[in-house]
Amino acid sequence: MFLNKKTLFAAFTAVAITGCASTANTEQQEMITNLESSLSESTILTEKTQSELATSKATLAANEQKISALSSDLAKSQAALKAAIAASEKNSATEHRTDKTKVTHADDKTILGQAEWVYVSTAKENFKGRIDTGAATSSINAVDMERFERDGQKWVRFNLAHSEGEKADVIEAKIIRIAKIIQSSKPGVENERPVVKLHVRIGDVAHLTEFTLTNRLHMEYPVLIGRSFMRDVILVDVSKEYSFPKFQASAEK
Repeated sequence: MFLNKKTLFAAFTAVAITGCASTANTEQQEMITNLESSLSESTILTEKTQSELATSKATLAANEQKISALSSDLAKSQAALKAAIAASEKNSATEHRTDKTKVTHADDKTILGQAEWVYVSTAKENFKGRIDTGAATSSINAVDMERFERDGQKWVRFNLAHSEGEKADVIEAKIIRIAKIIQSSKPGVENERPVVKLHVRIGDVAHLTEFTLTNRLHMEYPVLIGRSFMRDVILVDVSKEYSFPKFQASAEK
């Protein structure tokens, strides 16, 4: 009887151990299955992510190529636009200069600019002249003036040079009258200035005209042309300068 009980206990223990082992194996198998499933899912996810990353890289590369092409086209367009603007400005400037120098006559009158070359026949030289419609009489630079008599008439000798080192153009001319000039800076004070007649030429206009002699060394223009020279034959366009070239003495008739 005792042996039977021991036998039964042993058998029960063996069955219990076998059951526990079976249970442990089942749990392990489930864990392995779950791990394999998770690994498979991770692998699929990784492959999907890598595929999406490759697609993104390809899209980015394509976009970079498009941006590069657009940048190149933009640079070409900007260069073309810049060249077109420069050409337009050049043409406009050329047309502007042409318009200003081409028209030199209107209604049988010569059109002068605000400054022109003035050829003084006695000196056989060209001088810069200011064309001033506000001045009644012309004036010319005269330094080292010396009055004297010749054949019972009053004459004056003066130097027309306008700057240091310039050739001294000594001119002698008969005094036709004395002009009394009132200076605006000194009210009531009069200055006497000799007036002479000189033959001058501007462009195609040439004749004798009166000049008041005065020291103009402090002024930009040694010659000022007033209305007495321009009357009836000249129009003035103040937007122009030096419409006519220097007159050549050899061409003077």
